[in-house]
Amino acid sequence: MASRKLASATIVAIVAMLICASGASAAGTVAVLTPPLDFGRAVLGGAGTVTKDVELYNSTASTLQLTAMQLSGAISDFVPSFANGTTCPTPDAGQTAGVLPGATCIVTVTYTPATLGPVSGSLDMTFCPADGSACVITSNVSLTGEGVHADTLSLSPVQLTFASTPVGSSSRTQTVTLTNGAAPMAINALALGGTAPNDFVITHDGCTGADLSPAASCTFNIRFTPTHTGTRAATVTVLGATAGNAYPTLTLSGVGAGLRANAGAKTTPTRPTRPTTRPGSAGTKPSGSGGPFDDVELVTCRAVTVKHGHASHRVKVLRCTARRVQHTVTFTADAATTRATITRGAIVFARGWATSRGVNRWQLMTHRLRPLRPGPYTLMLRTRHGMRRLSLRVT
Repeated sequence: MASRKLASATIVAIVAMLICASGASAAGTVAVLTPPLDFGRAVLGGAGTVTKDVELYNSTASTLQLTAMQLSGAISDFVPSFANGTTCPTPDAGQTAGVLPGATCIVTVTYTPATLGPVSGSLDMTFCPADGSACVITSNVSLTGEGVHADTLSLSPVQLTFASTPVGSSSRTQTVTLTNGAAPMAINALALGGTAPNDFVITHDGCTGADLSPAASCTFNIRFTPTHTGTRAATVTVLGATAGNAYPTLTLSGVGAGLRANAGAKTTPTRPTRPTTRPGSAGTKPSGSGGPFDDVELVTCRAVTVKHGHASHRVKVLRCTARRVQHTVTFTADAATTRATITRGAIVFARGWATSRGVNRWQLMTHRLRPLRPGPYTLMLRTRHGMRRLSLRVT
């Protein structure tokens, strides 16, 4: 409260200074590039605080300084700042500082609700050259927000425990219900965290993006897909749109078991194919069975030197063969690999586990999270030296 009084006193003093230093309006203006600021819902009592930026553009021919800000409306709920996060230079910055013609700067405004219910206000800002002449006042910047009491979201259950699951495979799906309290609540996201978030997958999310009415519910599903043996733990935290509200967290735990033995997986030779991947990469095809692993088409390429044209003219070409194997794929890697992921863009289609089967020989076991349709993908191998990316094509 003391800081607010100080800010108000500073505004009044600077406004009085500007009244005395009268001058003609500058050619051009300082344009507001930011749309009206809606701070959304925030909890009363200091728990909910939201800060947003106002971006300004100097279309005048002068270098300008921010000399005053004037609030109207809910002045106890909105506080503009001359310092914290604000990049518009003030007279304190010196005679040569300012926003250059054609440049932009930012003013920050903080909403800390002191009023229950919707509030609104507006903000004017004054910019002047260092000599105090030809000042420019921006048009009103609209500010809106809504102060609310803290509400309660509940999860059922609040903890999921998964049975022992082999590394590289998946557990059965479990369902969680999220129920809203007495006030409307928008759900922004479900965030996986904890010590092993990559070992659990949200397979269905009916809550993110939902605007729950009072007492309404939504559901989401979780699967356990361990990447390491032993006890694995993670959390799912609900992220709502009301600032300052306490949101529930779901606790996850499971045990990763040893890799399943590859009991004599049969291979079926196929005719040679032209290279569709780089050497050492694999293409995968969705499994038609209900097992936890995919059918995989392994493309193996090697460089050979052949004659081309004149007898003395030789070129190197890639000679590739393909075969389909079930459950596992053996491939050559150049670093110690632990985790494998099949992606396209930002979407994860499969996760797997790579384990050593001798010197530079590795076994890749994948589990499909989404249908793999024909087309290009990326196989990412996390190694002790960083990330290795391989091209992959589903056929």
